[in-house]
Amino acid sequence: MYIPWFSRPENEKKILRAVNLSPDESIVEKLPDIHPMRQVFWASVIQVCVFGFMILSFWMINLVVGH
Repeated sequence: MYIPWFSRPENEKKILRAVNLSPDESIVEKLPDIHPMRQVFWASVIQVCVFGFMILSFWMINLVVGH
């Protein structure tokens, strides 16, 4: 099957990156250059978001399964 917008290599990379939910390569390459305190800050923000999503998931599961 021929898809014209998918046939260009740069578009193919962008689409596959979006489908796989992988970050842009330039962001990953910049991480070691960031100040360590900024790394700690962003890691803490991500950790709080994941914890909040986990609590929300537990609450939703309790609504569905709970008595």
